[in-house]
Amino acid sequence: MSVDEDGRWLEWVTKQFETIAGDDKEIDIDEFKTALKVRESFFAERFFALFDSDGSGSISLDELLKALNLLIHGDETDKLRFLFQVYDVDGSGSIDPDELRTVLKSCLHESAISLPEEKLDDLTLVLFESADKDNSGSITFEELKAELENFPEVMENLTISAANWLKPPDLEQKKPHTPRYLTRAYWQNNSRKLLFLCVYTLLNLLLFVAAMLYHSYGGGWFMLAKGCGQCLNFNCTFVMVLMLRRCLTWLRTTWVVRILPLDQNILLHQIVGYAILLFTLVHTAAHVINFARMSESSEFSLWEYLLTTRPGIGWVKGTASVTGVILQLLICLMVVCSSTFVRRSGHFEVFYWTHLSYIWVWILLIIHCANFWKWFMVPGLVFLLDKIVGIAVSRMGGLYIVEVNLLPSKVPKTNKQIYASGVQTYGHIKSSS
Repeated sequence: MSVDEDGRWLEWVTKQFETIAGDDKEIDIDEFKTALKVRESFFAERFFALFDSDGSGSISLDELLKALNLLIHGDETDKLRFLFQVYDVDGSGSIDPDELRTVLKSCLHESAISLPEEKLDDLTLVLFESADKDNSGSITFEELKAELENFPEVMENLTISAANWLKPPDLEQKKPHTPRYLTRAYWQNNSRKLLFLCVYTLLNLLLFVAAMLYHSYGGGWFMLAKGCGQCLNFNCTFVMVLMLRRCLTWLRTTWVVRILPLDQNILLHQIVGYAILLFTLVHTAAHVINFARMSESSEFSLWEYLLTTRPGIGWVKGTASVTGVILQLLICLMVVCSSTFVRRSGHFEVFYWTHLSYIWVWILLIIHCANFWKWFMVPGLVFLLDKIVGIAVSRMGGLYIVEVNLLPSKVPKTNKQIYASGVQTYGHIKSSS
């Protein structure tokens, strides 16, 4: 905003306040929303809480104008500190992944940007890992300030636009269009994804049948368990391939992008995750039923088969059953904690931390199954190199923002794009790594 626009806006705020305020010359949260025509409840409540300096539950005109003058005329550090307090929802003095996701979601909603939940999660992780320099699991004000001080133009754009959240929207938000799955246009637009899913399903079917036939000597339940086990060998390595960020970023610059749905890797990662859960449940159930049948004529009881190493099942000191039970619990925990209802209920950090147990899953799989290391070796090496390159780049400079344009509310969606760590989403931020 220009100086004249700032003055006119403050005059408008003053008139709105005086019109709505009662005899006590103060307004509460509902009157605050009405006065400034703020529709986004998250930012309305956060701004109101910070404007209410004495914690009385209402704000006076002096408190409001003092805060707005800070946003308009204060120095960049003061503005940035105010924004940090907006992001620090619980007032702990640091921003955790859950708070960052809440802020990003509210920012996107306020700017009329439609962003799938999986893309929002991906963007949250990228930005959080970039700012959390000491890997403490939270972002302090000093870390945020240090991240932005390297790019003065970014801090300037970010702090200047702080007051824009308080401006009234000009257009009504339109509901997102729901795709019609039975139309020809939908199938044409999603042909790469559908073809990929068909090939993926066929490959799992072939692996399943081949493993069952190879173990036909063990009976039906044993064959079923081995068929699911072979599919798990494939899927537990393929799920990591879909999250090779830097490799996928490079592939997006090649002809492969015309064949494979690389921009939908997060969705495919989720599909493979649910497939892993399904195969795990069936694999475990089939083994339990088979063990139960065997225990009738065996010296070992069912609980000994499942929870001890006495039967000697497995290639590492008979630990196949015990590691299998632990794997079942870990995989169920990861899937449940990555579900949409957990991430949307304000517990994104639960998803963030439980998902890190994938390392233990791979270690246990290597111990559990004698052939898993053969499937894991090449993808695991590529995954390790991908992580090493990421750490090296972050040490040299890391992911940093090179351009930020905070657009006014309700800007047409076609004018917005976000690029974060090579993952294209929707918005108007560019970052480089």
